Amino acid sequence: MSKRHVSASEWWRVGMLALVLLAGCATHRPPGGTLLTGSRRAVRPAVAVASAAPGGEESAVAGSAGGVGAGPGVARLVLEGGTGGVLARPVRSRVDEGQEEAREQARRVEGERAEALVRAAREEGREPEEARKAETERALAWMVGVASGVREVGTRLVFTFWVHEGALTPLDYQEARGGGSTGRGVEAHSLARELGPLFREPLGRSTGEVVLTLRREEGRWAVDYDATRQGTRPAEAKTLAVGTRGTPSATYLAVHEAMRKGLRAVRVWEGGAARVEMTVELEDGRLTGWELVEARHTRQGTGGSPRALSSEVTGNAVQVVLPFTEGLGPRMVRLVLRVEHRAGEAEARGRVEEAWVERPSLEWALTPERSWYHAMHEATLLRWREGVYEGSAWLAEKGVEEAALWFVGGMVGKGLGSFMTKGLEWLPKALGREPEVAAGWLRSAVKRLSGDEKKAFEQLWRKVALEGEQALTQGERQLLRGLFVRLEQVVQEPLTRNMKRNLREEARGYYAELYPQFAKILKTSREALPIHHRRQLEHAHLFPAEDINAANNLAMIQYYVHQEINFVWGRFRKARPSPTADEVRRAAEIIDGHFESWYHRLDDPPGLSRTAEEAREAALRELRRQFSGLE
Repeated sequence: MSKRHVSASEWWRVGMLALVLLAGCATHRPPGGTLLTGSRRAVRPAVAVASAAPGGEESAVAGSAGGVGAGPGVARLVLEGGTGGVLARPVRSRVDEGQEEAREQARRVEGERAEALVRAAREEGREPEEARKAETERALAWMVGVASGVREVGTRLVFTFWVHEGALTPLDYQEARGGGSTGRGVEAHSLARELGPLFREPLGRSTGEVVLTLRREEGRWAVDYDATRQGTRPAEAKTLAVGTRGTPSATYLAVHEAMRKGLRAVRVWEGGAARVEMTVELEDGRLTGWELVEARHTRQGTGGSPRALSSEVTGNAVQVVLPFTEGLGPRMVRLVLRVEHRAGEAEARGRVEEAWVERPSLEWALTPERSWYHAMHEATLLRWREGVYEGSAWLAEKGVEEAALWFVGGMVGKGLGSFMTKGLEWLPKALGREPEVAAGWLRSAVKRLSGDEKKAFEQLWRKVALEGEQALTQGERQLLRGLFVRLEQVVQEPLTRNMKRNLREEARGYYAELYPQFAKILKTSREALPIHHRRQLEHAHLFPAEDINAANNLAMIQYYVHQEINFVWGRFRKARPSPTADEVRRAAEIIDGHFESWYHRLDDPPGLSRTAEEAREAALRELRRQFSGLE
């Protein structure tokens, strides 16, 4: 906070302000967002990535008199320089420290849950070594297949992968013609035999960018590799090996159809040549769009009728593009072909000269805020891609409770602003906050749905996340939209008795994760150590965009102290049976201010200057000054 000088004529104001400060008044400042920057390797011009941490309202309640319930950035002002001094330096209070600790604990718990899901996806019912072998087989098939059509001596084929513990993600492909004589045929198995040891040994242990170069010689392919390049993991790069053989038929058909439609529009003058550029849009393993960007003549030829491209050109393009579908997230593959017509031939021929990944979406950038979602999405996608019975059953078991971060991350990337949330007020606001905050909100919110609604919501969103919105039938689209609307409604409705019971149980388990040092005693001393909701469950509907079970709204407290707090809240509810959100927030601030010394403790705090009964009476006196009619 900047310094504000107080003139001599205003010393009396300083004195009054000092009295207020001594009474424990807290001043709010807006929560500060953190701008996080990063970069990711692009094979073509690098894309700088900057992502601001999601902002939004804080769900914490603010404490007067130093209560733990304040939102972030609450500062206590002190006067420097004695009487008539300068209003200066904000001092971090217990309010700040308590709230920051709660946020850190929430981040830690969500990180541990994400790690558990990723670990389970990688290990449960799978053979990781078999998956690594499958990755090698697919990479070998790609390289051998592309090389099989090349006989011109001196031609170089360059394949760039990102390698991570056996998971291979193509990043770039280049072909440079050699201009030499035509070499002898090379058996596919001999090239595969030469490449195999590289994948099993040096590449199998590497993490990072690896470049494999094939150089055509008279009767063989010379092989070289470079694993020394420095770079940051691209957002589309896998970290888990996928144990599938070959490419899914649906993916192959989609890519083949895109290449066929795009290239059939290209014509080359008789005896001429052209440069052709296409883009293919991908999301995970799905083709979501394509475009013929350019078909530019580089040699006019001898005249005559223009010639279509042969089917071999389409086949080569499909062959080059297919492995790029194994990446993660939204991205674009740009490919450049060189095509030409030779005298006496009916059709033009050609090959892909370059193909590389472009990453236009900042939403998928590997920023710290998104790293959990990336890991969980890859883990979930892994089980779906492998398609085994165990994998399908595993996916069906992972609902919002275990995979809330994955659900939230997908909704932010795909759903906010789409048909699913269009016109809604509270869902976009809640889901657009920090990942751990949004995940907690979603867990609590879906508990207000019926069992059938919750199951349908999870199934339909999982389909959108893994197969794309276009995979939904019209009926499924309407049902999913209806479930989002239903969520918007239920978070604005008072909780039922059963909902409160479920949320209390959830809060107790969550608190034990937040503070593992208390986990054992929380199991054995349920009645003696209740978990206190600082803003009560009765008022949850007044804060529809906030998680009533958020870390900063929970505090373990001794039973007898909780009874005193409940007494105070009872008086407030009697005086304000239909309070506003602001009234509840102010009441919570006051109660926190008088009882926060007992929060998160197994016993009474040392050096206590008053009893819980005295704190109760003090809180009631302050509430009476704020709210008329309170007894």
